[in-house]
Amino acid sequence: MHEQAAEAVLREAAQWFATLQDGAGEAERQRWRQWLAADPRHAQAWARVETLSLRFDHLAPRLDRRATRSAFGQLDRSRRRHLKLLGVAAGGGLLAFAGLREQGWQRWTADHATAVGERREALLPDGSRLWLNTDSIVRLAFDGRQRQLQLLRGELRIDTAADSAQPARPFEVALDAGWLRPEGTRFSVRREGGACQVTVFEGAVRVQPRTQAQDLLLPAGQQLRFDAQSAGTAQAAPPHGDAWTRGMLVADGMRLVELAAELARHRRGHLACAPEVAGLRVVGAYPLDQPEQIWQALERSLPVRVFRPMPWFVRIEAA
Repeated sequence: MHEQAAEAVLREAAQWFATLQDGAGEAERQRWRQWLAADPRHAQAWARVETLSLRFDHLAPRLDRRATRSAFGQLDRSRRRHLKLLGVAAGGGLLAFAGLREQGWQRWTADHATAVGERREALLPDGSRLWLNTDSIVRLAFDGRQRQLQLLRGELRIDTAADSAQPARPFEVALDAGWLRPEGTRFSVRREGGACQVTVFEGAVRVQPRTQAQDLLLPAGQQLRFDAQSAGTAQAAPPHGDAWTRGMLVADGMRLVELAAELARHRRGHLACAPEVAGLRVVGAYPLDQPEQIWQALERSLPVRVFRPMPWFVRIEAA
């Protein structure tokens, strides 16, 4: 219930933002100021929407930010003291800064990386082919003894090539959770927090959690989730699990909330799914680089409407 209330307030903030972008008059701005001062959650939601908008200045928003700052300045001092907004923002800002600093260092030292919404294909020194999904970072260690690829962030797919060196060097993917050692194969691996999911499309992959002495062999057509302590149970892999390498997301009975989560990985901004439609099942192939086409397809095939007052604020809700 708390999450639904927070989403509702955020939705109101987004509507106000869109209204002000469209050149609202002074009467409309006064109603916005009253809404802003009516509840501490309104100010928090507005701050979040403003923060998002600052990251998307290339969208050329027409909001007069001086008016925004002025409205915040008109909030009663005692009220602002009780918002705890600055404390929350400062704490979150420090954490975000630490995360961005670490990610920035990883990108500076990476051999291959992608931004949010970007995908990339590369030829590795041994002839293997690498695909990187959105927001991914990879570091290589290819020398006379080894062919190692370290996935620092995100998701990759590898088509391994036979090594021309003699003797042949082992190929290995290093992860915080452990190691993957392919045996003439095509496979993908995705980092999810402290765990990883590996999917084998051809050949086989040996999976070794970091704290385990023994590895296990994962054959083609199977996928497995594992962390540093243990490996889960192998399951049948979805037939189109690497469709992202072709710029597509294939859903075959996927829940709408899961589809939204996948799409959110490929875009900046806010993308949410209302609880009342979260369990709807989705079937289709969606082009990752054409979000408007995705929203229209969802509205045609499901009893939903896609509320999108700005390109970077999207909420899928009941029609």
